[in-house]
Amino acid sequence: MAMGIKKKTITIANTTGHYLIMIGIAIFVLFPYYWLIISSLKPPHQQTLSPTVWIPEYLDFSNYTEVWKTIPMLRYMLNSLFVSACTVAMCLVFSVTAAYSLSRFAFKGKHGVIGTILFSQLIPGMLPFVSFYFMMFNLHLTNNYAGLIIAYAIWGIPFSTLMMRSYFTAALPKELEESAIIDGCTRWGVFLRIAVPLAVPGIIATAIFAFILSWNEFMWASVMMTNNAIKTVAVGIYDYIGQYGGNVRIAMTMATAVLTTLPAMLIFCFLQKYLISGLTSGAVKG
Repeated sequence: MAMGIKKKTITIANTTGHYLIMIGIAIFVLFPYYWLIISSLKPPHQQTLSPTVWIPEYLDFSNYTEVWKTIPMLRYMLNSLFVSACTVAMCLVFSVTAAYSLSRFAFKGKHGVIGTILFSQLIPGMLPFVSFYFMMFNLHLTNNYAGLIIAYAIWGIPFSTLMMRSYFTAALPKELEESAIIDGCTRWGVFLRIAVPLAVPGIIATAIFAFILSWNEFMWASVMMTNNAIKTVAVGIYDYIGQYGGNVRIAMTMATAVLTTLPAMLIFCFLQKYLISGLTSGAVKG
């Protein structure tokens, strides 16, 4: 009896400890977002008070309306959405087909291709920056959507290919495809009718990665885009801070940051189950 009570007490203590650790980690991760949102809703007289006001007297949404009036925020967000959507489409088309080939076919130089893709992930993004820019400039791909989309796709395809190859290898049994071929299905039919539908969680996980990569990127977009009409949201916000000063209008700066992160957060909230299943299925080979 005493032993059972002792084990139950230890179990309760362990469970409580785990929950406390998870709550602590959640607070640590979510606090910057809380501070971001609260700062964007603070009334003007509480924005620069010292000590800091953690809970404002009331929520002031006028900062968001002022942002829309001050800068073409909607235009910037639509530009980023278009560039990100095209980048995702290009990454999926090339990475899914390449990953399926690398996971299913044996050909000469296969390991060299995989090694090259892995090696490309070790190269810092800034290393080929200057040469890549001049190449784009000579091809007349600067200051337009095409150059930005191609650049993002080039950076995103290698890692996307590795993600999808891992998923095809670990989560899709070859026996299922072999049965379809025996029944008369062509290789393209197997790929389009069996492999792709079953790989939807992995494809969505890869799409989220490519979207966030292109949505958040700033350095290349700031160099490539000088026309205000086609600037992405990251560059637009930077120009806003440079024009008005981030320390002068803190609440409006925070409001622009909230509006920028909102699309990515919404996409993640709606597709997180596919992201988690796609990453975990490709991580363990059963």
